[in-house]
Amino acid sequence: MGGSERHTSQTPPTTAEWAVFAALMVFLAVISVGTYYHLGEDAFITFRYAENLAAGRGLVYNPGEWVEGYSNLLWVLLLVPGEWIGIPMHLAARLITLAFLTALVYTCWRTARALSHAGGPGWLLWWLPLAAVLEPLVRFHADRGLETVPYIALLGMALLVAARGGSVWLPAALAAGATLMRPEGVGLALALAPAVWFAAAPLGNAAALRRTCLYASVPLAAFLLQLAFRRAVYGEWVPNTMIAKKGGIGGGPAEITAYIASHAFVPLFALAGALLGLASERTRPLAAGTLLLALATMAFQTRAGALVSEGFRYLAPMAVCTLAGGWLLLDRLRETLERHRLPGGGAVLLTAAAALLALLVYLPRTEGPAAFYFRGNTDAPRSRLHVRLFEPNTWNLADRARWFFHEPIYLNAEAGRWLRANLPEDATLAADQMGQLGYYAAPTQTIIDLLGLMDAHVARHGISMDYLSERSPSHVVMEVALDSPYWPRDWRLRPHVPFLREFVEENEAEFFSRYQPRWLLRPNITVMETGFMVYQSIDLDDDAEMEEIHLGVDDEQFDRAWRVL
Repeated sequence: MGGSERHTSQTPPTTAEWAVFAALMVFLAVISVGTYYHLGEDAFITFRYAENLAAGRGLVYNPGEWVEGYSNLLWVLLLVPGEWIGIPMHLAARLITLAFLTALVYTCWRTARALSHAGGPGWLLWWLPLAAVLEPLVRFHADRGLETVPYIALLGMALLVAARGGSVWLPAALAAGATLMRPEGVGLALALAPAVWFAAAPLGNAAALRRTCLYASVPLAAFLLQLAFRRAVYGEWVPNTMIAKKGGIGGGPAEITAYIASHAFVPLFALAGALLGLASERTRPLAAGTLLLALATMAFQTRAGALVSEGFRYLAPMAVCTLAGGWLLLDRLRETLERHRLPGGGAVLLTAAAALLALLVYLPRTEGPAAFYFRGNTDAPRSRLHVRLFEPNTWNLADRARWFFHEPIYLNAEAGRWLRANLPEDATLAADQMGQLGYYAAPTQTIIDLLGLMDAHVARHGISMDYLSERSPSHVVMEVALDSPYWPRDWRLRPHVPFLREFVEENEAEFFSRYQPRWLLRPNITVMETGFMVYQSIDLDDDAEMEEIHLGVDDEQFDRAWRVL
């Protein structure tokens, strides 16, 4: 078949194909339980917003304070029904993420099936869905509790469905979902427009233009509606989180470029596949959408900076591009081998190329000078997939399943539970950890965010003693360095966040004239080097002595849990 001939499979899947897909879904469920990492701290900020909304307190972090401290509206809304029917928030996040990932894998299968060359190797259509199951960045974020994987899935499904042609409304609706999932989603959704154009090109330029405009109008409408909602409810055009992070979050251009060049299936191969796929009418819609989505994602990551602690979350849509580009590269290689009449030898070469491409994902290059240029691959071992593959003797699926349903055991969560149990339910607190600590504190306790994500004043002006005096929190809760040789001596029992440590040191006399150390919340595990200092207003008790409170699991319990985590 010539490279310009367009072919899509219209025959329904056979019983055998459905059986293979069902087995793939079982595999997905097993590795989702067996390779999960842990919930991200920021996820619990979203959880608190969803909890307050479900309880009728509004889409707020603190009751009565209308600040948009989240940047994932649709994700917040998706978590609310689980709260209504009694599903723990952390479990609801995992299950919804798994549902989105299942939908993405299904779409990968049906798209590869539709676009596969007639008479080509049957296994090639399974490469794409299997790669989606194992993709390292997807696996890393699948248990973070954030919107990342649903966001990847919505963009990926919009791209794949648009590339198959047919109705424009389904990819448009998926793109609108991505727009509501992340603020930058509208830009990436519009980057998929070339896929719609080329899919409709056989209908003529006028029809292609009309369908592309219809597609683009839906995510644009969703973006404008959310903009109007944000302005009406919060009085701002952008989320407060964007204002708080306006100074940048680290990572120079060289570091970010090295990450982009190495991530996952090696995006350079993916881009090569997209460029080669443009030559075939059959794969041109998928190739054009993949190429534009990849460029838009890389541009946004470069602009936003490096968010190392979250595995470069802004680069996550590249997972879709590397999957689609890898498949396009293999498909183009198959066409080339067919053209040279190498049926037997060609199958061997194609299988070897597919294996090599997949192997690049799971070779963690983390040592030596070359490690810098392959740092993207470090997300694979961080996802625990390497550990589980290379240490099969640790596969205790029963233990993993139990912990998959278990709530967090970290000090931040335990400290939040302590605040709920020991401080007034209507207390006003100031804190520097708003995730697990804020979620497990009482939802009616007002928490001033010392970092500014949930506080509009701090986001714009920073924290000051004047602002603390104006808000008059009864307690200040800050993560502190413990008395460990790991920390410089003058850091011990001082705030762990650098600018808060400087703030306390610069305002030491005034701060300690208002607040005194009252409780030191220490972890029971010796491997953790930080705790929480709870400062109490001197107005409540001016001569109280500091108490040490030990919280959470001990070393033996943690060791057993960590083997699972």
